[in-house]
Amino acid sequence: MPFRVTAAALGAAILLSATAPAYAATDAAGAPSEVRFSTARGDAPDLHPGVYQTTAPSGSTERYAAIKRRKDAAVTVAIFGSVDADITTSDGNTTCSDSGVSLSNSDTGYTFVYVDGAEGKRQSYQSDDCKTATDLILQIKASSSSSSATASGPLQFAVTVEPKIENLGSPAPKSQQNEIKAPSKSGDARTLSDQLFAATSLPPGSYPVDLTPGKLAVARIRVGWGQRLAASVDAPRNGSNFAPDESLELTVAAFSPQWAPVGGGSGSQLLFKNESTEQTAGTYTAPVNAANRNVSYDTAGDVGTSEAQWTTVAGWYYVVVQLGASDKGEKLTTKKLPARLNLAVSGSPTAGPSYVAADGQAAAAPPATELSQGGSSDSGSGSTTMLRVAGSALVIALAAGVIALLLRRRA
Repeated sequence: MPFRVTAAALGAAILLSATAPAYAATDAAGAPSEVRFSTARGDAPDLHPGVYQTTAPSGSTERYAAIKRRKDAAVTVAIFGSVDADITTSDGNTTCSDSGVSLSNSDTGYTFVYVDGAEGKRQSYQSDDCKTATDLILQIKASSSSSSATASGPLQFAVTVEPKIENLGSPAPKSQQNEIKAPSKSGDARTLSDQLFAATSLPPGSYPVDLTPGKLAVARIRVGWGQRLAASVDAPRNGSNFAPDESLELTVAAFSPQWAPVGGGSGSQLLFKNESTEQTAGTYTAPVNAANRNVSYDTAGDVGTSEAQWTTVAGWYYVVVQLGASDKGEKLTTKKLPARLNLAVSGSPTAGPSYVAADGQAAAAPPATELSQGGSSDSGSGSTTMLRVAGSALVIALAAGVIALLLRRRA
């Protein structure tokens, strides 16, 4: 089973209607909403699409929150913290969710569960009860893993609900899932955010940046239906004459508006101690296509099956750069490393899919320029968003590092 980890539209709730389809990534900034889970299903508080935080569960007591959806709508929950989670029917008798935990939550403190809108490549089986259920329960408890670190501080999680898509169409052909590159150019220097929840917004281009070992550097860029993102990082930047005091590992990853890892390519380079030779790490996505959820192993290109299956949402795409020690036991210096971030968006934007409104009628897709709510494509404002994880070993390793660093910042 290919595996999705998604995270969600944040801030204001996304209603299941023609005027607010769930593909639109909410850019509303602000702290996650506080919610108190119940110990009884009948008292479960309602969750709408958005980002939340709650007290981390302890012991063996299960805690509950309610999620409403229309029949055929997809529900995802991404959780930062070491917990066990399921999405069940309202009576708790049937588990409806698949899990994206090929990343062990004992190592990463990250859990992802989802109920797809219908059986398909991402979730190949659903019981009849789950297919028709409109009232679902998110059930969490402290991780059962004996090696799991004790959860501390607030537990943060994100919820998305995506209405049914009519006339899904065909996924991107294999030939359009092969490697593309983001070339280096000249550009103005920018300061990148070091927080997943407040990314720096950038248009396509090249940007001299400074990377701090041990910290994230996060940018976001709009990618439309039918378009592809390529990102690369050059470090140490040519002309800087900078040589790091220790060997470093440079990694770059791409995430969808729902914070699903979607980047193919190596994504990693080793920077050697006392050497100033520029190295480049790069990643790239498949074309954004709602039907990519039906990409299979034999129709996937260089991007990879799991990555292509989650390149299904137009809007803000996120590029996360991390500079870590090549020797995991080595202490990092705080000396900043000069680098260059390159962002390229290829392809002409096309019309998106049509969603089915609450009355069962087809809902017209918004123009391709209205890819997400709030902010313009070259806005410098931050946003609030979260994350999913994908299937290749390299992406898993990178995502684990990103999540672990986020959790250290949160503690």
